[in-house]
Amino acid sequence: MSWTSQFAGWHSRSHPDQRAFNPTRDELVFAVLRSTPAEPDGFTLALFTPNIAVDSMGRVLVLGQETFDGVASLAKQTLELPETGTFRNTWRIKQPRTSQPIERLLVPSSSGELRQICVQGYEKDKRELSAPVGDITELPEVLWELFGLFEESRGLDQRGRESTVAIDKVKAVLGEVS
Repeated sequence: MSWTSQFAGWHSRSHPDQRAFNPTRDELVFAVLRSTPAEPDGFTLALFTPNIAVDSMGRVLVLGQETFDGVASLAKQTLELPETGTFRNTWRIKQPRTSQPIERLLVPSSSGELRQICVQGYEKDKRELSAPVGDITELPEVLWELFGLFEESRGLDQRGRESTVAIDKVKAVLGEVS
């Protein structure tokens, strides 16, 4: 099974937003943080209403309505997944080596709390979990699709050259997340 999404290419279809970016918690749809040994407090992506994305380079982008709605819907669907019972609710992909990157999806629940769903060792061509979550032995379809879309935000990463202004504003909206 090869990875696919009707929303693939979202990053290349978006365009820069020229308006001032002052996000609020109420506008937050989701945020994705990245943790690696070299970059323990990394940032991947955030979505805010109306149709705003902040990518890993700190660019503030406008998404088309259909794409925004679709990606936001996928993020909301993750709230229905079972808890893994592991630290930070992490789904671990079976990998031949340790120290895999961890992407941390933070989605506001109906109560306003940020629910965390992490995936460690994500790759588009791997879904087998290192340990089952209940009866689930493969990364759920919604996570597989969504985390594949997150990769587009990092496609042209140039660490050290990102604009931290928008990223810092996103992190301020998130507050302390452990």
